[in-house]
Amino acid sequence: MNATSQYDPTSRRGDVSPSQTCAAAPPTTESPPALRRAEDLAAVLDDVYGIKADVHELRSGNAIVSVFLGLLAYTDGERFWWTGPELSDSGAPLLSSELTLPLAAEQLAEHHTILRARPATSVLESELPLLADALTADHVVPR
Repeated sequence: MNATSQYDPTSRRGDVSPSQTCAAAPPTTESPPALRRAEDLAAVLDDVYGIKADVHELRSGNAIVSVFLGLLAYTDGERFWWTGPELSDSGAPLLSSELTLPLAAEQLAEHHTILRARPATSVLESELPLLADALTADHVVPR
């Protein structure tokens, strides 16, 4: 993988910042920190790894980046956390977390590769979180 540890989210293709690409908010309105951070993560995943991800703002103030079926990254604006596809010795999914955007994107890209190699039915039968469940539990902030 072409990982980068010095990604600058303001230097995206076409010199457009992630906050400028959010169609839901006018350019003069500042997004909440978690939403901005989630948008930055989605931008890195797309620009560096070619992974398209969806961003969802939660009523709690956190945001979710839906990377792949069973791979949801949460952020509170400061850190990222997600359930990885690997299992612990006891057979339970492992919770991963990262403070830096480039390292979170790199690890999520690796997990994306692992999950893409698995049949969708194995992901559905696992204990990995699904976007519909997360959104139902926390409810999306209407725009």
